[in-house]
Amino acid sequence: MTYEVVLPSAVHREACGFLLEHIRRGERQEDLCFGLWRPSTGKRRTTAIVFRLLLPDDGERDLNGNASFFGVYLARVVRTACQAGAGLVFMHNHLTPGWQPMSVEDERAERSRIAPPARTTGHPTVGLTLGTDGRWSARFWLRRGRSFRREWCRQVRVVGEEGFRTTRRPGASENLRVNRTQWRTVSTWGAEAHADLENLRVGVVGVGSVGCMVAETLARMGVRRLTLVDADSVEPHNLDRLLYAGRSDIGKAKVRLAARHLRRHATAEDFRVTELVGRIEESDCYLAALDCDLLFAAVDRPLPKDVVNHIAFVHCVPVIFGGIYAAAKTNGRLGQASWSVVTVDPERRCLRCDGQYTTSDVTMERDGSLDRPEYVRRLDGAAGPARGQNVFPFSANLASLMVLEMVRLVVGEAWWPNTGHRMQFDLMRRTLSTGRDSCREHCSVMARKTLGDQSAYPFLLESAAPTGNARGWLQRLGWMFGVGRGEAGRGR
Repeated sequence: MTYEVVLPSAVHREACGFLLEHIRRGERQEDLCFGLWRPSTGKRRTTAIVFRLLLPDDGERDLNGNASFFGVYLARVVRTACQAGAGLVFMHNHLTPGWQPMSVEDERAERSRIAPPARTTGHPTVGLTLGTDGRWSARFWLRRGRSFRREWCRQVRVVGEEGFRTTRRPGASENLRVNRTQWRTVSTWGAEAHADLENLRVGVVGVGSVGCMVAETLARMGVRRLTLVDADSVEPHNLDRLLYAGRSDIGKAKVRLAARHLRRHATAEDFRVTELVGRIEESDCYLAALDCDLLFAAVDRPLPKDVVNHIAFVHCVPVIFGGIYAAAKTNGRLGQASWSVVTVDPERRCLRCDGQYTTSDVTMERDGSLDRPEYVRRLDGAAGPARGQNVFPFSANLASLMVLEMVRLVVGEAWWPNTGHRMQFDLMRRTLSTGRDSCREHCSVMARKTLGDQSAYPFLLESAAPTGNARGWLQRLGWMFGVGRGEAGRGR
């Protein structure tokens, strides 16, 4: 089990504004505050979602170059964390940039003063240190008998409208090794940005015509860790759109063929791809998605759209969704064609409010209605699956736009304009438009944002392994009673 922390950009911005206020005024003064976190438990990763700051009141801390807190502050925030069913985060800043080590005083404060009373929350204490450049370092304090053991986090992520930023612990990922196949790619956006791209753990949900081109682009760019999720096998009508399949591959699992294809074309020296033959609503695939830093969703049915929507908001894993709309006229000629890219995270519009699916669509898929031919209509009202069909050039353009959106999120500079959550290309008008909208009032998806394991996906197909809230509660019991690996379950 690895450990990480994620902060929505609004929380990150508030924390930087408070902790770095003295630095911006030219003072060499550290500061501190507390916050609340909830767990997001995947197959191999536990992530602390920091969702709220608890800033100090007057008289609750002392600033004298260093910063210290008084017992009344700690008692207040522990009580608040218990009432919220959340864990406690201790946050402070240092006077240098980058990932920060811990001083003896830092370690003593977190291990001996904060972690013992914070155990009453039922969660480990999480420590965060902020550098002058807005980069975080992080660790979990796991109970081991009567003492506490520090487990450094692999990385800290900041997600939201301001982009996607990661700070990795030194030594947690391999140093960038540019080989001859990558030098043009690296020289385009620089070694630092390429290191951020290549160390992403990216999931591709649906490896049909769009998903397979997304995955191949990522592998050729140098991304080293890919997870592929798809339950389908190759059929004859797929062959005009699949890069990795031919006539001899009919009946074979798409995921297996795609993974074999990617291993041949990947440019990273240590490329690994995880193959999951299944649907994203199945627990094994769902938990694997929670281990990813970012997801691509190239799915056309409402239930998987609802699942990735849930993951983006509840677990703070950004999703880049792509969809194609094409329809024929009564004379059989092309009448409409457009494709859109929608970026989803806790600070953008959700897929349901964006009109990508409805709750009734999900209900119809679950009861089998979507598989009945009377529910499929063309523009002219005649029966037949003419609406929403796809062809290779449409897929290729959409896949390109989706990967470009990921590149923009990861390598974009602060001065790049924020053009919103949606990008749409209209073939007939030959226009590319962008949009920036919020979720509708009382959106139930937005209401569940940053809840993590506290909000289990309701239609998850269970397997032998504990999932959702059950898995979260089992881990919480392990944290409370100090069992397993440090405290959090050896050998998962």
